[in-house]
Amino acid sequence: MLTLFSRPNKLLFLLFAFLLTAKTAQALDLPFGLHFDAPWSEAYKQKKLQKQQEKEVEPMVQTVEEWMERATDIKMQHREVEPYKEEVNAKLLEKADWPVFFEKYNNRPGSREFNLEKLQKNKNARSEGVISPNFKLMTYTECYYHPSSQQTSSAFFIYPLDTSKGKKQRVLEANVFGGAKKTPLISSTHEALKQYLFSSFTIVDWSKDSRAVLLKEKVGSSVEGIYQTYIWVYFLEEDSFDDDFGSAFSALSAYGKRFDGLNETIKQYWYSKNKLNLNHYRWDIKPLGFLASNENIVISSAYTYDEKNKEHIFLGSWSLDITTGEMAILSESAADSFEISTNGIVLIKRLP
Repeated sequence: MLTLFSRPNKLLFLLFAFLLTAKTAQALDLPFGLHFDAPWSEAYKQKKLQKQQEKEVEPMVQTVEEWMERATDIKMQHREVEPYKEEVNAKLLEKADWPVFFEKYNNRPGSREFNLEKLQKNKNARSEGVISPNFKLMTYTECYYHPSSQQTSSAFFIYPLDTSKGKKQRVLEANVFGGAKKTPLISSTHEALKQYLFSSFTIVDWSKDSRAVLLKEKVGSSVEGIYQTYIWVYFLEEDSFDDDFGSAFSALSAYGKRFDGLNETIKQYWYSKNKLNLNHYRWDIKPLGFLASNENIVISSAYTYDEKNKEHIFLGSWSLDITTGEMAILSESAADSFEISTNGIVLIKRLP
């Protein structure tokens, strides 16, 4: 009896399966048997790549010659590559390029202070540049923090402007780090200071004739506050700078002077008048600027502090002649005022 899987039936079954598989492979375009290349053969790989390229809109080039041939057929409009353009957000306003203006620096006499908020983080700070009335020089100060001793020192500089250019241009192009010789004209010696003590210079104003710069030096402690303010004047002669841009100071015609005598004069005056011993108070002086009617006179006000470091007892308005060193009290009343000149200039950006 012949079974289903007897030899003749088995051969028929295998032949049927072979034909069915071949038809299926041919319909699906798959390699099979002797009529199709094997997947690992080079012929099969080339045939597959050819069919893939035929489906592409622009087949990928294979040789340099082929690329050159295609490149000659590219039209000019297709060669221009459009730069990436970000979508414009209608809610955002275009950043305005603010115009620059000249303004008087000491427009609130004696109110300028060196901002030292970020000094400990940045280790140094630079003040804004104050331009002389003749637009030939720019002065500025710098402060330095010394972490090892927690001290603060300060220095004073003057930078010559390029007078061959316009007034705004010479200020905008001033590069105090690249063009100037970094030698301070006045410097506080932090080595002589104890731990936590600081010394900082702040520019008060230029004189009207551009031959003197008034500064104040605040000495104090980062723990206990300000101890005392000293008045400095840096004197310049007309030949302190040559006409050439970037020239250095003449040592014989420019120098700085600190007027310590004003502090002692104020203490002696109030002790003699009211037996008020200022050594038992925290007190200070504030240089306001040059007297408008006489540019050789510096006007200062003096006062003691209360617990919140505000003015408590007014100690008078005082004059200091920077040429003779003579000092005098002008008024004991805080209600009396004196016309202070505003000579130095700063360049700022703001809306018109």
